[in-house]
Amino acid sequence: MATPWCLVCQTRHESARDCPGELLASGPERHGWRVLVRTPTRAEIYGVLVSEVRHLWRARILTYPNMLWSVPGGRGTVKFVGETAEEAESQAIDFILEHCRGRGYEVTDEMPPVESVAVGGEKAADQQPQGSRDTRHLRSMVIRFGEEKTDRVGMTADLSRGGLYVISDNPFPAGTTIKLLLELEQFSVPLVGKVAWQRAKADHGRPAGMGVQLKNPPHLYARFVRTLGEAESETGAERK
Repeated sequence: MATPWCLVCQTRHESARDCPGELLASGPERHGWRVLVRTPTRAEIYGVLVSEVRHLWRARILTYPNMLWSVPGGRGTVKFVGETAEEAESQAIDFILEHCRGRGYEVTDEMPPVESVAVGGEKAADQQPQGSRDTRHLRSMVIRFGEEKTDRVGMTADLSRGGLYVISDNPFPAGTTIKLLLELEQFSVPLVGKVAWQRAKADHGRPAGMGVQLKNPPHLYARFVRTLGEAESETGAERK
């Protein structure tokens, strides 16, 4: 019989004294290992999210773009804990693969981790929308986008007050106006933007995608970007 999920930490452990307590992230949550899975009805992408929790590391499982896996009864998200990010992530990967084997799902294509990558190397005029001097914050987040409907799924590489870079193997041409839906942990933020430039293929470690200049970004987006800057400032101060 499988060990039950703890109601406090939402992990599995043998006894109450092994409980690490409530596993609230103390740092940014990054996207890691992903895999394409074919179920009897559709194809899905499962992935692992990893974040630091005090002196430990926590991993959670996500069905892209925004469905976190929950413990039975829906009393919290399934979590895995380790002394290193790799240890926590490995436990989550094993759980996903066992889940797929038990249900007869076909694991068709393991994908590399989505890393937060600086978008550099182009000419200055291509790196950012003209006239922009906004600070970029490197962050990998799920984002949906499209011309009429937000029916494509990509990842952000960086965000600023006036724009963002969307990682995609099929970027839109420069000049295209698109709709976007940025997936935050608690809610989604609708955006509208114009493709300022695109990189059709990955180049020297820089991912394919497009730089998007946002049109009148809403207050929720501006506040989120501001919190990124504040968090980075606090981290920098702590390291000094």
